[in-house]
Amino acid sequence: MTTPPAHWDPISQRLWQAVRNGDLLDLTAAPPQGTGQNPSDTVQEVPAEIIAALLLQPPAPEPGAVSRLQLIGAHITGRLQLHYAAVEIPFSLANCRFDEPVELAEASLRAADFTGCHMPRLSADRLRVDGDLTLDQLVSGEVNLFGAQIRGDLWLTSARITGDGSAFALNGPQLRIEGGLYARSAHVAGGLNLWGAQAFTIEVTRARLSGEEERPAFRGDGLHVVQDLLCTDLLVDSGGMRLFGATIGGQWWLANADIRSATGWAVTAPTLTVGGGIYAHGLTVEGGVNLFAAVVGESIELTASTLLPYRQYALRAPGARVEADIRMDSATTVAGDIDLTRAEVKGTFSIIGPTFAQGTTVVLHRAAVGALHVESLGAPPATLDLSAATIVAITDAVDSWPSQVALTALSYQALHPVMPATRRLQWLHRGTDYHPQPYEQLAAYYRQLGHDDDARTVLLAKHRQRRRSLPRLGQLWGYIEDAAVGYGYRPGRALLWLLALVSTAAIAFSAVPPQPAQSNGPSFQPVVFALDLILPVLDLGQEKAFTPVDSTAWIAWLSSLSGWLLGTTVITSLTRRLTRP
Repeated sequence: MTTPPAHWDPISQRLWQAVRNGDLLDLTAAPPQGTGQNPSDTVQEVPAEIIAALLLQPPAPEPGAVSRLQLIGAHITGRLQLHYAAVEIPFSLANCRFDEPVELAEASLRAADFTGCHMPRLSADRLRVDGDLTLDQLVSGEVNLFGAQIRGDLWLTSARITGDGSAFALNGPQLRIEGGLYARSAHVAGGLNLWGAQAFTIEVTRARLSGEEERPAFRGDGLHVVQDLLCTDLLVDSGGMRLFGATIGGQWWLANADIRSATGWAVTAPTLTVGGGIYAHGLTVEGGVNLFAAVVGESIELTASTLLPYRQYALRAPGARVEADIRMDSATTVAGDIDLTRAEVKGTFSIIGPTFAQGTTVVLHRAAVGALHVESLGAPPATLDLSAATIVAITDAVDSWPSQVALTALSYQALHPVMPATRRLQWLHRGTDYHPQPYEQLAAYYRQLGHDDDARTVLLAKHRQRRRSLPRLGQLWGYIEDAAVGYGYRPGRALLWLLALVSTAAIAFSAVPPQPAQSNGPSFQPVVFALDLILPVLDLGQEKAFTPVDSTAWIAWLSSLSGWLLGTTVITSLTRRLTRP
């Protein structure tokens, strides 16, 4: 057929000829002279059945031409039904207005372009497209792409898609895109569903997504992205993002994103796997971030971010594994708890300068961290739980620690900077309860550095701290040990006490000498007599040769008792020190 059907209207005949020539038919331009059409008509009608007929049975092309349908600015009446159809020519319906939904379910297309179109709905479940599916600037109700396969790219730049609340507005579970999904500046009201979908890359930068109370704004459970997921400047005003078990081969970009949820997590991605890093400078979340058991191949950057909690958690990542760093800086605000229980951070967990809300807790219980930087906190958390954690190196300042720090079973290799024990003890004394291990760990660290005096200071502090938990009798004996020899770590005190006792007793007995017990005994020596009384293991002959008079008998008795107490204390303390260094 070399001419269009005679019963077709003039516009349809022009479209037939444009398809045969591979030309563009722009109905927004003035109609050709002699057609009898009103030049003031800027939108002209084309029946949907004419478009379907041209796509299913296009006219034979002119010699040297390639058939394709290109139409701009049409008002398409009726329903465009191409479900189960095999369309062999590419088509473009730009800036067209459809009265009824477009049906592309189970269809097979070369390439399709609906740029700038308005339509009630697009149904394209299990659609197959050899090239690109272009929906840029589309204004539509619900768009269904369940199980669709697109060998090129899916374009949604500046699209406006609004659901009716009964399902996701843009519904693409198990969607397969060999290229990328590009939804820059798109607005999807009713949620974007990419459950089990696959794409080379996904970009929703500067987009706006809205969810429902029980429907996330972005659902990506099981999503697989070969390269990057770009959410820079994304606004999720309700519903949050859900990526349970998703895999991102490259980076997840969340810089300057604003993600909110009033009923659940703002960002929830348990068991997420990211080959690169999560880069979220300037991120704001209202509803917390859940990265339970996530695996991140590079760093998590939360610099200049604001994390408002879901329930009590601003960041929840127990069991997560991060191959590089987790960073927060002085421009970061954390209004809930951070839970990194059993997490593994091979690089640095850096909380340098962030501001924590009152009463928050940072939990690193049983975590393994390469380096912990706790410095210059604007407002520290109420509690930092480092119990049973393994940290290679800790960098801090004395005033950077919270008022309560759980340190039981904490293991570390280095502390920076190296401080005197008296300053480090301020850190240990913030422990939530007494346990000897933190003191022994710190003492071992000082011994490793060769700072034996600092090690002894720490161990002395350990016994003093333990004394507070003892019954009263134990506390009394502890005070005696401490005063006498510093629990064995200040042995020089024993000599001082001995000199003081001997001097006092010698002066007293010089003033009131004892009576000789025998006529031919040795001459009286006050210092030797005092030593014989105070040191029970010695027998210098003076105690047996002289008997104190009534006025000094009580001094002799006190001297002997003090000697026994001093000796017993020295032996007990030194034995403890030798058996438990």
